[in-house]
Amino acid sequence: MRNKHLHTGFVLTLVVAVCMAMGATTARAQKYVVYSVVGKAYVQHGERFEPIAARRYLTPKSRLKITEESAVTIIDEAKLKMFSFTRPGVNTVGSLIDLSSKRTKSLTKQYMSYLVKQLFNSNGKKMLHPDAYMQVTGTSYRAEATDSLMAARVVRIAAEGTAPEGTTEQQLFSSSNLIASDLDVQFELVDVQTGRPVGAHVAPNTACYVRVKNNTSEPLYVNVLNIDAQGNKYMVLPMDEDATCANLLVPANATVGFKADPFITSDTPSTDAFVLVATETPVNFSILMNAITAGKADGARVRVGVARTVLNTKH
Repeated sequence: MRNKHLHTGFVLTLVVAVCMAMGATTARAQKYVVYSVVGKAYVQHGERFEPIAARRYLTPKSRLKITEESAVTIIDEAKLKMFSFTRPGVNTVGSLIDLSSKRTKSLTKQYMSYLVKQLFNSNGKKMLHPDAYMQVTGTSYRAEATDSLMAARVVRIAAEGTAPEGTTEQQLFSSSNLIASDLDVQFELVDVQTGRPVGAHVAPNTACYVRVKNNTSEPLYVNVLNIDAQGNKYMVLPMDEDATCANLLVPANATVGFKADPFITSDTPSTDAFVLVATETPVNFSILMNAITAGKADGARVRVGVARTVLNTKH
């Protein structure tokens, strides 16, 4: 009987040791893939830090260097999690995950499959000129209906303003038409040279970038539509050709600057409305380059964040 007990104890000890070894191996093998980088961020490679980009694999021990107003978002396919990091400085991925409880999103298996497929099927190219946005065709987990629902909600928000007159574009352009928003999101235009927000008036040919503040508990996808007094439209932030919107993600409770995508103000006197549009899922923002109409969008209402600033360019 004693020998049996000893044998049982030995087996239990062996099982525990094997489980611990397997757990350690799993921890060592754990990997994440970079989904999005906004701003400037780097990963340590040997003695150097090199720029980090989407589709790169990381481990908990990978050391990241994140600059001010920048964000790195990674996904854990096995655990169906998305983590976003905005802490400036040098930190390991593991420590950033421990600090990212407010910027962790649980995903469905279907949605994770969509993100991973889009991430690795995309060639990562950006549009060279916003005029080419009209040629964007996004594949769809969301389906085209979600894009239409977004546009329809923008139409409704503009029409529910304090002084809605004319087309949706005219309602969005008019500073007298005060509009509400489904999502708490703000933005400002920042002078590239000074690093300070521009005021209501700016000199011609001023280089600016968009700084977005997401005050919600969800990551948001954003873009900015520029509308001038003649109704001409221009999308400020570029999109990849597959409209994944990964480069347009702003983490929850975070402020990021799209410094890599500056624009130049008009070279002649003009008045322009810059309208931020934010959604909780990727959408094909390029449809806003068409005449913005409610169309025949049927389905559950989507929440859309809308914010506006008016800029006067003059000498």
